[in-house]
Amino acid sequence: MHSEEDLLAAARAVAAEDEDRTGVATYLAVVDPDEPGDPDEPGARRGARRRSEDAASAADAALAADLRRAWAVVSGADPSTTVQDALAALARLDLGGGPSPATSEAPAGPETLAAWSPDGALRPSPEQREADVARVHGAVVAGRVLRVVNFHHTPERDAEAIRAQLSWFAERFSPVTGADVHHLLTTGGWPHDRPGVAVALYDGFASAARVAAPICEELGLTAWLYPVTDLLDADAERQREIMASRDFGVLPEDLDSGERLVMTWDELADLAQRHVVMGHTDDHVTAASVVTQDDVERRVRRPLRVLRERVGRDVAGWAWAGGTPLSGGPGDRALADEGVPLLVSNAFVERIR
Repeated sequence: MHSEEDLLAAARAVAAEDEDRTGVATYLAVVDPDEPGDPDEPGARRGARRRSEDAASAADAALAADLRRAWAVVSGADPSTTVQDALAALARLDLGGGPSPATSEAPAGPETLAAWSPDGALRPSPEQREADVARVHGAVVAGRVLRVVNFHHTPERDAEAIRAQLSWFAERFSPVTGADVHHLLTTGGWPHDRPGVAVALYDGFASAARVAAPICEELGLTAWLYPVTDLLDADAERQREIMASRDFGVLPEDLDSGERLVMTWDELADLAQRHVVMGHTDDHVTAASVVTQDDVERRVRRPLRVLRERVGRDVAGWAWAGGTPLSGGPGDRALADEGVPLLVSNAFVERIR
């Protein structure tokens, strides 16, 4: 079990990290939206998909205990944190992907350990935070947990570092497809000998199509692609304007290159033959910003139509900017109406009903 000092150092390092240009590992719990948290809570459902901690595998039980420890330490140091901060700190220690220990790189700050969230994203109440911890813990005990490495911009100058990081994962974990997630949710069983890892490539960067995705293919990993549809429709000049005006983590030398910063539709359609395509709104918006029927049409239904038409297949799921879980708002209800099967957030992979 990790020490308090190691957990706090890892939490500080994750909070200070530039996620838009670094592969950030985390754990995600795979859950149904209506299931309770810990399997030993009163009223919890029993059956093939529920196990007590005594019946959990040694690895699952150890990870569940580590999660409880990480949450106690991180939330005790900063009450504004959520379960995603505990998961990311734990993953930094467990899934660093390199020879250097996570704590050796940890800075002294920042003051907060809570992950950045976009304007308009709703912060959960203390009660909701504890409920989320219970849900994650219950999923971990049941063996329903994925390892995920999140990338945004993956420029050629970082290719060797990306290859080294992903090689570490490829040697230890199995690639995850949408079918694997549904098998896990339906049967409670994982269909591979090794635990699963998904490589998430956010926002549709051209560098994802030309650097990160080919490295995944070279190593036998599956990428989960989250394109922002309006960016794919924009020309190179407009892409640079958008990237410069908003927090997409693009460096000045990339903005000044004059090249497309976002992949083409043809590139996405090609990648869809071998990888997983997810929806990520039209303009990188949060669930809380989808209020009216016009919002629903523009932010959810139209991007889904465009993705289906241009990629030639349905999307495997959805993620909101800011990584919020299901809340039952207008955007989430539209996803259910459209038959989108999964929502990926900062702590969960949830089946949409």
